[in-house]
Amino acid sequence: MKTRPIAMTIAGSDSGGGAGLQADLKTFTSLGVFGVSVVTGLTAQNTTGVSSIFKVDPSFVSSQFEAIMSDFEVKFGKTGMLAEEDIIKVVAEKMKEYNLKLVVDPVMVSKTGYPLIDDKAVEALKPLMKEALISTPNKYEAERLTKERISSIEDMRRVSKKLYESIGNVVIKGGNMFGVDIAIVDGQEVELRSQKVNTQNLHGSGDVFSASLVGYLSKGIPLLQALRQAKEFTYFSIANSLSIGKGKGPVDPFSNVEAITEREEGRKTLEELLYFMENSKPLVKLLRDDFKVNVSYLTKYGDVISLAGGLIKYLDKVKIDGPLLVNVENEISKISRRTGRRINVLLPFSPSILKKAESGIIKITESGIEGDAMVYGGNLLLMASTIYEMQNKLEVLWS
Repeated sequence: MKTRPIAMTIAGSDSGGGAGLQADLKTFTSLGVFGVSVVTGLTAQNTTGVSSIFKVDPSFVSSQFEAIMSDFEVKFGKTGMLAEEDIIKVVAEKMKEYNLKLVVDPVMVSKTGYPLIDDKAVEALKPLMKEALISTPNKYEAERLTKERISSIEDMRRVSKKLYESIGNVVIKGGNMFGVDIAIVDGQEVELRSQKVNTQNLHGSGDVFSASLVGYLSKGIPLLQALRQAKEFTYFSIANSLSIGKGKGPVDPFSNVEAITEREEGRKTLEELLYFMENSKPLVKLLRDDFKVNVSYLTKYGDVISLAGGLIKYLDKVKIDGPLLVNVENEISKISRRTGRRINVLLPFSPSILKKAESGIIKITESGIEGDAMVYGGNLLLMASTIYEMQNKLEVLWS
């Protein structure tokens, strides 16, 4: 029977879908983890801001825990918006009762600046963080917890040590301001670095980080490695964030899955194209003994699948030389990224192809952005959006 690891989110609902428990559940699913949820509050919000908050009664928070834990085996969970002291107390009690290993994301303010927690709740968070596996405050939250100012990476190190001494394992997220997170786990300081991304679409980034951390932990990955993988997962989600809504758009945890799916789709497409080419005897007319034809597939994430070797002429047949690989540095990969066309075949230029171009049967352009093909390094790059379009163009060339 099929099962999945189970992870819990204890968080508020974002009606706009970009943050809160919605972001958590999307992240769990993207990692192949089954998500269960304890709803602590409801927000009326979108990409431009939060207009109101409805706090769930603490007794109902308790009831949700009991319903979940009586039926599911949950070892790891994460918190998001815990809007008041009484809710935090219930979470702390249930964490101990069910021996839950929690990642505490001390959410205090929305990305648009709306306060989600009062001062009493901030103080109530500290004992919960002390009992947690790790806490993941951002710069602002770390400042509020310690009443210390963070204006540099050295400040992050200093404040992370202060937090570690008071609450235990911690990672302070530096965000785009610093491009680095500082973690201290069991006394070991670790820097988590990524490239800065030039975007305002950061809604839900903190939720995705803590949720992916819990997802990896639920899959049995040790904490330090889970932190590194969560950083990579979140970076990719930010780099492929969505420009939807009228305000600050959400990050996209699904992009991590879609990028893999696109690569596999590209591989299958090229396998079908190569089968067609290898079994089309007229293709031999377009080949030369001293030239390896190559094929490529460009995904919308910029990955290029191509042959490690190429297609070669062997007597009167077409033979495939080498496997299909992702992001091999070869000529067809470089030109595919430049033109942005999905399916490409690099062929030797020939008088017969020139005649087809002169008669208008195929359109050769300089940039390759429009038309059927372009001349590259004295050779021909044939381009298409679908495999059927490419097959038709090849048949036109050898007819």
